[in-house]
Amino acid sequence: MGAAFFGSRYLINDPWQYRLPAAYGPYRWIRYYDDVLLVDVRNGYVVDVIHDFFW
Repeated sequence: MGAAFFGSRYLINDPWQYRLPAAYGPYRWIRYYDDVLLVDVRNGYVVDVIHDFFW
């Protein structure tokens, strides 16, 4: 995952608002089209995916 997706436009700052589990440490929830990805921001690896979350 590219660093451009770690900006405020894609980052979900309040996962509780969307009823997502909290993301701890280097992990962040990112909106990617209609999906939500849990990403390790240190290396860009996708740890988890929830498909069609924003459908």
